[in-house]
Amino acid sequence: MTGARLCLAAMTAFTLVAGCGGGGDPGPSAAQAGETLKTHITQLMTKADLRDFDVTDPGGKDVPCGDEGTKRTYGVKSTFRMDQEVLIAELVGTLKDVWGYKVDHVVVPYQGKTVLKLASARTTVTLDLPETDVLTVTGETDCVADGT
Repeated sequence: MTGARLCLAAMTAFTLVAGCGGGGDPGPSAAQAGETLKTHITQLMTKADLRDFDVTDPGGKDVPCGDEGTKRTYGVKSTFRMDQEVLIAELVGTLKDVWGYKVDHVVVPYQGKTVLKLASARTTVTLDLPETDVLTVTGETDCVADGT
């Protein structure tokens, strides 16, 4: 084998071994993602000057999901006194600009129910206006296999 071919073979073998090593970041556990979710939602409410909110779902518990997986949840509720479209736009903008969330879908157009995801953190946040001057922000983590 010539030197160039030997070098190419060695590089190919190294690439295959390195690529199969499984050394990639598995991402956060459900507990870690749950803490991130709680932090993001709490800071979101503070940034939007909605400091007087009630925690409707304190989270902190593993919720069984999928095939031997768990997820975490967290939720808050607040009243507000501003145009609801402006509020939702501000909240969506903060989630996107500060943490990098992406709009997953708008469930109810023109009524404020919007779902955003942050894949790297394994979190989903739902903004909803279930009644006049009432905002709910709920979140859940992805279903994470135990041990991940």
